[in-house]
Amino acid sequence: MPEQTAARDPRSLFDIDDRLADLMDQLAETAADGQAPPEELIEQINDYIEAFHAKVDRIAGYLRWQESIASICATEAERLSARKKAAEGRVSRLKNMLQHFMLSRGLKRLEGERAAIGLQPNSAASLVVDDPLRIGECFFERPIAFTKTELQELVHQLPAGDLRSRLEALLPTDGWQINGSAVRAAIANGAGIEGARLVKGHHIRIR
Repeated sequence: MPEQTAARDPRSLFDIDDRLADLMDQLAETAADGQAPPEELIEQINDYIEAFHAKVDRIAGYLRWQESIASICATEAERLSARKKAAEGRVSRLKNMLQHFMLSRGLKRLEGERAAIGLQPNSAASLVVDDPLRIGECFFERPIAFTKTELQELVHQLPAGDLRSRLEALLPTDGWQINGSAVRAAIANGAGIEGARLVKGHHIRIR
């Protein structure tokens, strides 16, 4: 006959632990009175200890099972992420080659028997920085950290002092980044920004 699976204990680990604590208190009270513990009490304690161990084993087994599933999924996710990155790289390289091929020959469309490849202009122009040194300093920014005390001093516009000297010392240091959105908006609004331009590129579309 096939081996029968043990019936699942409906009690939670916390229920068993609480009941076991009550039984152990009863055992302590009996011992304090100098009496021998009843056989029924000993049997109940043994039953709950056995149930406690079984419940712990089940929980530990479930945790190990879930951890193994998580580990397998993480490994698979890394593998799929690497494959995704490689596939995206191949797509990007092939599209760049197609774009160069079609632009160099003045082609807007390549026709196949079941598909067509089109070269379409981008809806938005890309910002190209040719010479960052020629872009006005008002378009450069960088994150600067202040303490609350320093910020309060700035808010109250204190006169020149140590804090002002420290802030002024930051101006010629490295770390400033061009605010591309501000430069793009300025050029779009007709401002003559030297060292940068908007270029409307193209993209490949498969039909």
